[in-house]
Amino acid sequence: MKKIVAIALLSIAGVSLAHAAPTPEPSPRDRHAAECVAALEVHTQDLAKQVKSGKEASRAVLLDRLISGTAFVGDTYLHGSSDEKQARELANQALEAQKSLPAPELATRQAACADEGAKLFAASNGLQQAVVKRLAKKRMDKLLGAA
Repeated sequence: MKKIVAIALLSIAGVSLAHAAPTPEPSPRDRHAAECVAALEVHTQDLAKQVKSGKEASRAVLLDRLISGTAFVGDTYLHGSSDEKQARELANQALEAQKSLPAPELATRQAACADEGAKLFAASNGLQQAVVKRLAKKRMDKLLGAA
């Protein structure tokens, strides 16, 4: 009998979840963050290649760009957007869309996003900064194959 009650409760919960409110449309802030994360992602890939080829001077810039990108992700999360699936979809759409940008426009976006991400990082508290730095360093290790 207990088993039947448990199954019934799970079924009711499943029905409730199936009829949950749809995910709201991403805000302009979410879209902007995704565009910046995408622009910085492309730049970090290039910087990682430079570091791997022996250009150690690019290592500090790589970490800075990873910190900026991670700061956007953290800021978006702190402002209520915690739907990881939607965030990944937005970032993928932004990556695809930026492929059509002329190189100078992409470079301008990357520089502006790096600057904005650095400001987001600077405005965060010490705990948030520690988390962002840790995540950025883990990402750098993965990009450089040191994981």
